[in-house]
Amino acid sequence: MRVGVIGLGGMGTHHARVIKGIPFVSEVVGCDLNPELRASAERKLGITTVPGVNALLDRECGAAFVVVQPTAHAAVAEPVLKAGVPVFTEKPIATKMADARRLVDLAREAGIAFQVGFELRCCGMTRAMKDVVASGAVGEPLNVGLAQLSGPHGKGRFTRERVGGIFYEKLCHQIDYYRFWLGEPERVMAIAGPNALQHYGVPDNVLSSLVFPGGRTGNITFLTTRAAQIGGRSDHGDRGHFYELTLTCTDGALTYCAWTETLSVVKFNHRDDCRNELIERIDVRDRYGEPTYDLETQNAGFLESVRDGTPPPLPASDALVTMEWVARAEASLETGGEWIDASYDVA
Repeated sequence: MRVGVIGLGGMGTHHARVIKGIPFVSEVVGCDLNPELRASAERKLGITTVPGVNALLDRECGAAFVVVQPTAHAAVAEPVLKAGVPVFTEKPIATKMADARRLVDLAREAGIAFQVGFELRCCGMTRAMKDVVASGAVGEPLNVGLAQLSGPHGKGRFTRERVGGIFYEKLCHQIDYYRFWLGEPERVMAIAGPNALQHYGVPDNVLSSLVFPGGRTGNITFLTTRAAQIGGRSDHGDRGHFYELTLTCTDGALTYCAWTETLSVVKFNHRDDCRNELIERIDVRDRYGEPTYDLETQNAGFLESVRDGTPPPLPASDALVTMEWVARAEASLETGGEWIDASYDVA
């Protein structure tokens, strides 16, 4: 199978490198308008590159990965889908609901595989959590909570013009992940504090909460206020990036720490003195492989579905539901934190 990768920046070259290592992929063809990025990919990865989407389509690829900036997803993915080529796109599908729905409808009507990159569903962290939950050690999931402290990304990184805003860049991952554990949300709210990094142009200190059936909840906190204080080993633009994700269950909790790549398993009130107890700390990378950015599992799963003619592991139609809830969170943010439920018509 020949596979195209459209967009040869940092994430695009990462995808190309991973895809090149999949046994049944015969060739990777890179595509980018920037001649320097094409030359770099050819030199570092040993792949052929072309300057535009039409040139890529001429190569008769069996599938294409769209890894351009989010606001360009729709313009790039649409002609590829119309040419009958299965598409994997990085999240979000698009930064406008109308564009996202059009792409999903186009793929559905043509019977073309179309998947979105939510690798958290298949990464080592999730595999570790699933095994612990399946063992019965912590009971049934009740809440998922994320605290993320982000470093001062360079100018333009999180602007609405490039990624649609911080919710489309970040919250889409969490809402998709929370749906994976807790089902379909019933309502959402979001509120923002003062901006710490003015060049973002959109709120950078935000809190969002979702309510799921049975009173289960999901909470997300994004902060940039402590980016300079929490550390980091260099002056890289992502300096200080950190997050901690906790799955709280009826009988215990699982906490994944991004810095240490460990999953802590805590049991609630099972001792005679009624104290909680750390019963295990799992080295996720050692036992389960790549903790979060597991493109190997994700990309191979998509391409296997294309090869075998089966539905993709995470179809874009499902990712569209996540995007609708991101849009509702954005609407709540604009109202100062009003609760918005599934009846809200997302434009």
